[in-house]
Amino acid sequence: MTAVAAPLQATIDPWWFVVAAVVLFLVMAALGPRVSLSLRETRSPMTDEQDALDALLAAADLDPPAIHISETADPSSIKISLHGLPGRRQLLLTEGFLDSLDDATATALLTAEAQRGRLFYLEYRAFASAIVIGVATAMFGGLIAFSNGLFVIALTALVLFWIGRQLQFRADRAAADRVGADALADAFEAVADHRGVDPEGATWRTYFEVQPPLGQRIDRLRADE
Repeated sequence: MTAVAAPLQATIDPWWFVVAAVVLFLVMAALGPRVSLSLRETRSPMTDEQDALDALLAAADLDPPAIHISETADPSSIKISLHGLPGRRQLLLTEGFLDSLDDATATALLTAEAQRGRLFYLEYRAFASAIVIGVATAMFGGLIAFSNGLFVIALTALVLFWIGRQLQFRADRAAADRVGADALADAFEAVADHRGVDPEGATWRTYFEVQPPLGQRIDRLRADE
């Protein structure tokens, strides 16, 4: 009698692939900004810059544990962003932010960024993208029929991205409550003018974006005033 050896096969539940994809993306989203910041050539504010920033940050109700001024960006560029996890967000800005803007415009922009941080907008963007990736992984893993998968992905993205846009509008309204809707809209327009761009309004593509276009944000601020 001949014994036939059956090959041993290890099966992995497709749900593990979904979980792994979502967790990996969230980890990268959490660590990515911090790693990116550490790789940039930055410097700490000089004494006169720190004094000016202290007044601006107090007006914006923002108290980052560290401030970095980019040395690689175009000195005339105007960019500000918060990096890191909630409670440990560090502020990155360009020299142009300090040199090219009046105090009212700078305060409005800092306030807008502070409110985005308070409402966890950046974290929500990562969460929404992770969910879409999870649904796509489930489809390719056979958990969702491929014939229905694309529809599910599109519907999920539309809903999550709509929520994200509403969160951004809410952050703008919160910032407008502090500095005034017209002042915030003027600040957005000033930066767009400095960059030589015309703020784009809402189009059909907006439905597939978690970040509303600047022109739409400005229009809503003007309408709320």
